[in-house]
This record gives sequence, C-alpha cells and structure tokens, in this order.
Amino acid sequence: MGFWPIVFQAILPSIIPALLSWTFIRFEINFANAVAVGAAAGADDIGYYLFMAGSFYFDFHEVGLIVYLLLGVAIVLELVSMRLRGHYLKNN
Repeated sequence: MGFWPIVFQAILPSIIPALLSWTFIRFEINFANAVAVGAAAGADDIGYYLFMAGSFYFDFHEVGLIVYLLLGVAIVLELVSMRLRGHYLKNN
C-alpha cells in the first residue's frame, strides 16, 4: 500500500472532525473580532455599519437589526458546524 492511500483512507478520516472544529472555531473568533473592532473603532465592514448607526446616526432600529443579523449569522454558523461534525463523527 502506498503513502497517499494511507493518508486518504486512514489519516484524513480520523482528523476531519478535529479539523472542522478548529476551522469553525477560528472562523467564529475572527467573526467576533471583526464585529468588536469595528464597533469600537469604526474599522472593518461589519462593525463599521454598527459603529456608524450607533454613534453617528443614532439610529437604534438599525443597530438592533444589525445585532439580530449578526446573531443569526452566528447561529447559522454553529448549526452548519454541528451538522458537519455530526456527519463526520457518525461515519467514524
């Protein structure tokens, strides 16, 4: 048996759940940092709109909408993560 069949049939299936978990947690951390830095300093795309709506326009309906959309995106990310991890853990 060669090197690549061993990698694709033995090693890769055993590390996919850990790799998926690590990828999604890094993505969620980066998403949260983008929102926090943007909301505090007006930098980045996501937080910039939150910063402008809250401190420049004082449009709190828009702030609420942005916060609900951010919460929705975080929930969707978590559901996709759970489904993918469940699928790959079930097969192992």
